[in-house]
Amino acid sequence: MIRDHLDDIIKCTRCGRCRAICPIHEELGWESASARGRMLLARALAEGISPSDIMQKSLYTCLTCAMCTSTCPSGAKPDEVVEEARKCIIESDAAPSYYHAVAEHIARSGNPLGESGLRTAWAPEGATGRSDLIFWAGCLMSYRKQAAAQAAFRIMSRFGARLLENERCCGSPLLRLGGRPSTIEHNLRQIERSGAKTIVTGCAGCYKTLKEDYGLGHVEVLHITQFLARRVDELGLRRLPLKLTYHDPCHLGRCMNVYEEPRTVIRRIGSFAEMGSAKGDARCCGGGGGVRRGYKDISRKVAAKRLAEIPEGVDYVVTACPMCNSSLEDAGGKVIDLCELILKSITAENEVLIVTEQEGEQSCR
Repeated sequence: MIRDHLDDIIKCTRCGRCRAICPIHEELGWESASARGRMLLARALAEGISPSDIMQKSLYTCLTCAMCTSTCPSGAKPDEVVEEARKCIIESDAAPSYYHAVAEHIARSGNPLGESGLRTAWAPEGATGRSDLIFWAGCLMSYRKQAAAQAAFRIMSRFGARLLENERCCGSPLLRLGGRPSTIEHNLRQIERSGAKTIVTGCAGCYKTLKEDYGLGHVEVLHITQFLARRVDELGLRRLPLKLTYHDPCHLGRCMNVYEEPRTVIRRIGSFAEMGSAKGDARCCGGGGGVRRGYKDISRKVAAKRLAEIPEGVDYVVTACPMCNSSLEDAGGKVIDLCELILKSITAENEVLIVTEQEGEQSCR
């Protein structure tokens, strides 16, 4: 309940530091569009004031990017308060219409996109089954970024990874919107049946949710960047003549403190330059917190400002989250998933070997 977060709400001293860094406040300019304003509105909800349309817009334009939380001198956590306040709005039957669409899609088809097709249509035959190592594809990879899913699974298959028999939405979209996912118990049963000891996912939102909301104490949960950084010497990477930069997904970086692992892999493949803001200070892609679904124009403006931070001469912006990939790509960025980049590097290695073998055969003749 929102009242349980009053201690955190009153930590806000209204210093205004969050106003200077909030990407939504930068676009809209209203006090209610900053973390400080949202904390005041959350306090009003905690004190029993009924939700209004202004409250709804304020709380649902938050990207939950945690930039405010990471820099708050008082230690307040506005992103967590916002999610709790959204629960209050839903309980008061004042949720935005797209919340109900997401909830209905997940309940009916197991994904927030409303897709009715086979979730594993992108995967090779025989990809599902029991294994110590499970690759969790997630909804966006399964239905929107299938090339990234294929690249990730092709790499993970080297290490014996399989897919769950019947993976459904991890619940992140509803949790961020303040809802209660109906799919978590189903997924927990699937994980138990799979015999998994390690689950690896290429989605930042799935990673955060599986790690924090599933209670998988007996199962190791890794983002794919963490797994690959551990095995980087086994990947057979070949350097490519590319200049690369990396976009830190908010829910992977600021929220889960995964920064160095993707950079470890990228630096093995090409030359690397940081974006204008990086790691804990990285700007959001504009896609989080349901903003991409509910406020597309605002989302695209935030993404465009992120793209403005790309260093000169960069061939690709590498990211490790399908939501970030979609947001930055839609705003005009040349974006590539880390696993697709790895596959380019590995393929280049194989092509060199094939050419060398052919040349050797010709010289023997």
